[in-house]
Amino acid sequence: MATTQNDLSIKTIGLSVSAVLAVVYALVMFASLLLVGLGTTRSWQATLLRIGWSTVAGFEIGLLGIVIIGFAVAGAFVPAYNFIRRRVPSRTKTMQRLSQSDRPSARTWTFRLLAAVLVLLPLILLVLRVLASAMSFAVTTGAGDANTQGPGARMQPVNMGSVINTANREAEPSFTADGRTMYFNCNNADICVSYRTSAWEEGKWTPPERLGAPINTAFEEIEPVISAAGDKLYFTSIRPRGRLKDLPFLSPFINVLRVAYRLGAEELGSSLLGGLGMADVYVSYRVDGVWSEPRSLNEATGEPPVNTSFEDHCLFFSADGNEAFWTSTRPGGSGKDDIWTSRRVGGKWTEPENLGPNVNGPGREHTSIPTPDGRSLYVTATRSEGFGEEDIYVTTRDASGKWGPLVNAGALVNGPGDDRCPAWTPDLKFFLFDSVREGGFGARDIWWVDFKDVAGYPLTSQTAVAPEDGKLLYVFSQSR
Repeated sequence: MATTQNDLSIKTIGLSVSAVLAVVYALVMFASLLLVGLGTTRSWQATLLRIGWSTVAGFEIGLLGIVIIGFAVAGAFVPAYNFIRRRVPSRTKTMQRLSQSDRPSARTWTFRLLAAVLVLLPLILLVLRVLASAMSFAVTTGAGDANTQGPGARMQPVNMGSVINTANREAEPSFTADGRTMYFNCNNADICVSYRTSAWEEGKWTPPERLGAPINTAFEEIEPVISAAGDKLYFTSIRPRGRLKDLPFLSPFINVLRVAYRLGAEELGSSLLGGLGMADVYVSYRVDGVWSEPRSLNEATGEPPVNTSFEDHCLFFSADGNEAFWTSTRPGGSGKDDIWTSRRVGGKWTEPENLGPNVNGPGREHTSIPTPDGRSLYVTATRSEGFGEEDIYVTTRDASGKWGPLVNAGALVNGPGDDRCPAWTPDLKFFLFDSVREGGFGARDIWWVDFKDVAGYPLTSQTAVAPEDGKLLYVFSQSR
């Protein structure tokens, strides 16, 4: 087909479309990275520390995809446009002058803009990562370590110190039966293990060891719950499944899906792309000292039906293992994140049930961990009567098994910032939680207090009766 000097060029239009899409793409990806990071860590520094090579690779691969899309659009549009233009003799001189003048100038600015995005974006990410690392050296250990001992320290929350807490997010501790092995969320979105080498009050722990594959990936792995024997590990992950699970550069795109879901999909009661990027609960078994390939809980024999195409996370079990509590955004709840439960009756798990309006409100409730006596359930929630943003609350169950209204756990554990994800040592002596507060290391840190001083402290004895309908009835003692 003959061409004229007034024909549009696929190269010119392809560069123009690619440049515009690249700028939009860069802004969306970077904003999603910051929004997800800041939302999970409450720290700009911790957010930037999460930037790694897989993040940079993901951004660059996405940009190359944008260029391909830009030229594909041009390849489809330009021939049709030129064909129609040559058959419309009444085309104005203004449009002719526009098509002539656009070619040389567009090629210049679009090529420069596209090249700038391709080169500057990864450089900006790397510079931010280096600056965040340099800032971490400026964090002194004095503020956090000053809380580990001294007169009156037991009357206020105690920071676990610089061995456990860093400029990253540390949260969600869980212990084996002896209380000396602690699994927890570390490095913002990984799972670590540390071992206590002294009395608890002395605060001596081994440097945390990051669990390797197949537990930790380039995606988010958080909320570990280790079994008493240390041979079963439950955790939450947003890893893709199937063939996509081994592609680490997908991690920044998962951030975009999470933001889109929070902004729109959850309001419509639907999930995106079958739940890709939404949180699910996984389980791994330790066999001969090696962790097995994690399996989605719905695919593991004997586990509760927790996962959906919506967000499902923060799984905890009752002391006897016959009740499961977790957080979900599935339809049928009272708000966004709600607490759900299932019971094992006759060896089978019942259909999930919402814990109801006494526990769940119009906001978010998560991290529901039951005390060993079955009487109390600690929940992280945001309420207008709280001390700050997220607070720790407790609900108690009456003799008929009904959960009462949430009651704030008090000023000992709740402050003006986020205080969440309660846990405790197996001997019930110490109550742990993560918090963003003065005296910490910048992001979420793990703190502890004496459990006996916290509202809802477990009773010493209780009797549970499970009738045929599976509803648990409790008779509580009044002593401690």
